[in-house]
Amino acid sequence: IIRQACKWSPELAAACEIWKAIKFEFEPVDTID
Repeated sequence: IIRQACKWSPELAAACEIWKAIKFEFEPVDTID
C-alpha cells in the first residue's frame, strides 16, 4: 500500500522515506500498522 502511494507523488515518496525511517527506528513498537 505504501509503495503504491510512493508512486502517486514526490511528496508522498518523501514522506514514505521518512515513515520507513521512523518504522525502522521504532520497530519494537509495532502498535501503529
